[in-house]
Amino acid sequence: MSDAVEEASGETLFIADLHLDASRPAVTTLALAFLERARAAASLWILGDLFEAWLGDDAVTETHEPVVAALGALTASGVELHLMHGNRDFLLGEAFAARVGARLHREDECVLPLGAEPVLLLHGDTLCTGDLEYQALRARLRDPAWQSQFLARSPVERVAAATALRERSREAVAGKSGGIMDVEPEAVTSAFDRNGCRAMIHGHTHRPADHRGASGTRRVVVGDWHDAHARYARHDGTTLTLETWRAHRGAR
Repeated sequence: MSDAVEEASGETLFIADLHLDASRPAVTTLALAFLERARAAASLWILGDLFEAWLGDDAVTETHEPVVAALGALTASGVELHLMHGNRDFLLGEAFAARVGARLHREDECVLPLGAEPVLLLHGDTLCTGDLEYQALRARLRDPAWQSQFLARSPVERVAAATALRERSREAVAGKSGGIMDVEPEAVTSAFDRNGCRAMIHGHTHRPADHRGASGTRRVVVGDWHDAHARYARHDGTTLTLETWRAHRGAR
């Protein structure tokens, strides 16, 4: 089921896969500069994986604080902030959303009217249906009972469990082909049909591109964030484009 959202007006920005972490300070610096730039927009959508890991709203660290403050300043300036869950930060909750003044969308899919047509927004991992092992793990981690049990642990216990899970994930990814971790065409077609959309924006695959289908569909994939650049989507009220944000040089 998708989450319906009111029509967007003004400039709308879309980002994903920042994977903010203490080990990558340059990416955090790049993100903070982008959030300053985003104050000129009407709304910002973060389509999942803002953080490399999120272990509960009660486990905010010093690494997170500058970003939390910048998000709060963004919404205080009048920009609408929308958050969707990724495969790394699916434990982001209402307490975090309230702290930064954002709307948290818990559904895997959101339909946002942009200009003359509805656009499907999602993180993108649900489109990677060929990776059966990942999809089974995803189902377990998104189960409310599992999440309640996990969040009942102390922050220290959660860190240990997450570290072990991440290590197993790295080993599993190393043994998979690149194709199996990309979207499946059938899943994309199904998502379009299910939501009555002909355009979508997502992340997750770390393969930024603007795909145009023979039937007139469009799939815009935003990129993961690097030390000096990132790919993001922008709708200026009329046109949707895939653009590049660069350190010290801004958008191009």
